[in-house]
Amino acid sequence: MPSSIEAREATLLIVDDKPQNLRLISDFLAEQGFDLMLSRSGAQAIDKARLAAPDLILLDVRMPDMDGFEVCRRLKDDSRTASVPVIFMTAVDDTEHKVEGFRLGAVDYVTKPIQREELLVRIRHQLQLHRLQHELFSKTQDLAQKNAELEAYGHTIAHSLKTPLAAATRFLEILGKYKADDLSAEQMHLVQQALGALAMTGEVVEALLLLSMVAQQDVEAQPLDMGRLVAQALSQLSGLQAREKAIVTVPSSWPLAYGYAPWVGEVWVNLLSNAIKYGGSPPHLELGASPAGSHVRFWVRDNGIPLTQEERMRVFIPFTRLRQERAAGHGLGLASVQRIVVRLGGEVSVNPAPGSGNEFCFTLPAAPHS
Repeated sequence: MPSSIEAREATLLIVDDKPQNLRLISDFLAEQGFDLMLSRSGAQAIDKARLAAPDLILLDVRMPDMDGFEVCRRLKDDSRTASVPVIFMTAVDDTEHKVEGFRLGAVDYVTKPIQREELLVRIRHQLQLHRLQHELFSKTQDLAQKNAELEAYGHTIAHSLKTPLAAATRFLEILGKYKADDLSAEQMHLVQQALGALAMTGEVVEALLLLSMVAQQDVEAQPLDMGRLVAQALSQLSGLQAREKAIVTVPSSWPLAYGYAPWVGEVWVNLLSNAIKYGGSPPHLELGASPAGSHVRFWVRDNGIPLTQEERMRVFIPFTRLRQERAAGHGLGLASVQRIVVRLGGEVSVNPAPGSGNEFCFTLPAAPHS
């Protein structure tokens, strides 16, 4: 229970058209240490609330000219007073009145004649809730600002790394091509190892840039030619598919969904490359889609070792690599998939595939029926 010091820090606005009611309630609450403002009309109460920003409003329902319901509606429609908790005071103890009050945004009801101890408990409870909500909102805003700063910082760092990485790669390529006769087999092996490491670093940089871009860039969703996006992704992965001898089954047609084509293309590249790398020997991939209410559900099924429940819970966390012995990677691909899909209004998940293997799926908003 708040102390008297906390009570003195809280300002209450009491609204009742009857002077005797105001006096009885205000005398009691003043003894509890609250700062008080009094009003005998709805219009005056609205003006005082806008100017003084009370911590809580005790509002009589039945008043001439403007009743408590209308006062509450106007308070909640005004950004200056919308967050102030309102407790209704009424002599009418029926469900219809309470439902109407809660619908308008009231947080509680007390029934006349006022029981003072009950009123005090309800006021303190709502003040504590309001205080906690304010603290939570402030912390959420602060966290959002810090996340935005981190995103911007990550984008800047990743972008700054692109030029020196490209230069280092080019120098090593020149060394390997034009100085091969002067290098021993061990030295050439080191050159190739360095090129591989730089390529991996470049993939991390590109993934970080994609993650930050998805967080910051506003895009417009358009109808997607999913067949074309899948074909482009498979073309981009043709080398990996050939090396792993992956077999990919693609449907002849796709349900129409909405999204941003460049981002959805990245989703397919990441899901397909993941399935090829971690599928069976050789990998067998099945792609498909089906309507799912207001969305379309797309999936990639593989024949790899099924993920455990714990692995499925962690797989979309950035920098998570569950089975490092199978393939090199940076653990950002599936994190990018999740961020993209969520930004486009969908969801991602991984489930056991029918029979064996894993099913990675995502949803996107479906095109409206014509």
